[in-house]
Amino acid sequence: MASGTSYFNCTLYRKTMGRFWPLWTLWGVLWMLVIPLNGLSRYIDWLAWGENANSLVYHFTDIPHSRSFGVWAGALFGLLAAMAAFSYLYSQRSACMMHALPIRREGLFFSQYLAGLTMLLLPLAVVALAALGVELAVVPSWGWSQTLPALGLWLACMGGISLFFYSFACFCAMFTGHLLALPVFYGILNVLASGVNFLVVALMQQFLYGFQGRGVPLLVELATPLLRLTGACGVYTSSSTDSSGRVHILLSLDSPGDVAGYAAAGVALALLALWVYKSRQVESAGDVVSVPLVRPVFKYGVAFCAGLCLGVFTVSLLGWSSGDSAAVLVAAILLWTAAGFFAAEMLLKKTFRVFRAWRGCAASVAVMAFLCAVCVFDLFGVETRLPSLEQVVRMEVDADIGYPADSGRLEAVTGDPAVIQPVLELQRAIVEQRGRAGTEAGDDYISLRVTYTLNGGGTMSRSYFSVPVFREELEREGSVTWQAARLLGDRALTGQMYGFARCEEGRLAEARLENVLDLREGYGVSLYLEQSTAELLELWQAVRQDFQEGNLGAHTLFLPEEPEDGLETSTGWGMWPSLYFYWEMEADSAQAAGEASAAVKTQRLEIALSPQAEHTLAWMEAHHVPGEGYALFWDEET
Repeated sequence: MASGTSYFNCTLYRKTMGRFWPLWTLWGVLWMLVIPLNGLSRYIDWLAWGENANSLVYHFTDIPHSRSFGVWAGALFGLLAAMAAFSYLYSQRSACMMHALPIRREGLFFSQYLAGLTMLLLPLAVVALAALGVELAVVPSWGWSQTLPALGLWLACMGGISLFFYSFACFCAMFTGHLLALPVFYGILNVLASGVNFLVVALMQQFLYGFQGRGVPLLVELATPLLRLTGACGVYTSSSTDSSGRVHILLSLDSPGDVAGYAAAGVALALLALWVYKSRQVESAGDVVSVPLVRPVFKYGVAFCAGLCLGVFTVSLLGWSSGDSAAVLVAAILLWTAAGFFAAEMLLKKTFRVFRAWRGCAASVAVMAFLCAVCVFDLFGVETRLPSLEQVVRMEVDADIGYPADSGRLEAVTGDPAVIQPVLELQRAIVEQRGRAGTEAGDDYISLRVTYTLNGGGTMSRSYFSVPVFREELEREGSVTWQAARLLGDRALTGQMYGFARCEEGRLAEARLENVLDLREGYGVSLYLEQSTAELLELWQAVRQDFQEGNLGAHTLFLPEEPEDGLETSTGWGMWPSLYFYWEMEADSAQAAGEASAAVKTQRLEIALSPQAEHTLAWMEAHHVPGEGYALFWDEET
């Protein structure tokens, strides 16, 4: 029989809308509570408390800030709408009945697709009209130019979000014939890219010494719509008040291009879903995967993901991740890869008798074993790969090396070759002696975290924790111990880390002493220095002079085996009394462009004291610091 309607059937559309009215009613009621009814409640509070009209304007322009809730709610209801619209595909009886109608497949698809999309967009339009009426009724007319664009921005964002997630769910619906499999596929595909990236990075961190994944690649982020859209729908708000006291608020979407791009992707996914639907077999109803071409992808994908995810999880759960666990981790990964393959085969064949497919299982295990071997044996030289000094544009470094741990520790973001070079040399020594980490107990341990920005635009991140250092290797040139001690002894580098010159660009606001022994209580306390600014500047000059003469700022790789007289403090050996200086600095233009209070920032500098700091201690003695009942340095007799 010839089709009476080519691409749309109004009766089918109306029947689907009427059948699933609780779904789109719930969606509408949810947003009705969030926006118009919430606005009315705020208006009642405003009348009761007699607040300024600006508070109403602020409230109604804050509508787009419900983005996080909107993205996640849109993802959930998009799935539910797709499950409702194409529920007939998951039962043999209903699938055969619907496809026996004198309607072309294009007509069936578009009738059902538009019915589900209407379930999402129509309630949003009704809520927007209700919110518009509330705003026109309660918001002062001078505020309409600010609140109405905010409402329009919310409607546009939620429309794009709903279109994408609904179309994505419809696309997933075409590949399965089981209703319960649809939400599983939909949920997994929403986070699959980030999940696989996380598992691969975790695996590489287990096997490759020092490897540190940094951030999420852009492609992976784009393939994780929940996270990307949550950030893209952020709203930047700036406000000002005119001479009459009225607030003026400007709104701008963080990434309108992303929202528009995902909406366009929704249209593309709908067309792809139609293409798959036209070739879908009616008899596939009830199958976990309804498209034969996708079944191998499903089978081997489940095996790969199960091996990575459950293998790493098993080793971590059972506490086997410490020490030399490469063999155990590989065994767990291969075991779960095999289990995942057979589980997927059972779902596809609908039987437990699947062990005849052992060849496919063996192939999956072999591929996974090869991937593990690439990491275990570092076939691509990831562990030993270091940039040259000429390649590095900028370096971010944070090193936990030596004592005392004050502001002179190696923590910087710099492009200075004089700082980059010694860090590269230390890292090279750590990599060359990587076999000792975790296998030898050192006299002490250091850590190094570094990220290089390269001149090609890429980055390289490495982290080395609990690297052993040895006293007897202090004079062994090229060793980790020798390189670390050499870095600590670089007075010019130490001076850069303290940032004396940078601090002096600001205004000294206050100073205090930390880890001072309270002789009455017997523990360390903090003392605020109440001297005038001029006197504190004299203290600062004394500190600078002691640093120049080498009396302060000296860092050592090891603590003395026996505490020197006068160096043990109230909190235990290894905790120095310290001076904290607080400087008020002008913020950069980007920070100052925000609130007025952001125009000034505070820079803190900590420098550990020592008994050799004669100028600093002379100032303290002259000004009776720390005072009676306190001691800077102490020993057992104190």
